[in-house]
Amino acid sequence: MKKIFSIALTLLFVLFAAVQYNDPDPWLWMPVYLVYALICLSAAIKPLNRMWYLFAFLVALFFAFIQWPETWEGIGETMMNENTERGRESLGLLICGFASVFSIRLSS
Repeated sequence: MKKIFSIALTLLFVLFAAVQYNDPDPWLWMPVYLVYALICLSAAIKPLNRMWYLFAFLVALFFAFIQWPETWEGIGETMMNENTERGRESLGLLICGFASVFSIRLSS
């Protein structure tokens, strides 16, 4: 069951990367999501040292905090502005971070 969940997370992050093609900065977000896809895949195939998963969590948390918008305007707005975009990006990073925490648990 753990491997299935890790593979599901891997596919989710590959999907996240795929939908970045029309983002203003896909060169940044596609690699980010693909790295976290590899992290989740490693938990299913050949688990890394737990410190790597913890490091990935802390990196995602740090950049989610930095990316957080000055004013929260939601994530479902049809009119895109900088705050909406930053809100979506920071939530994506939080998802990456929590997937890393799950990978720690799944790799044991």
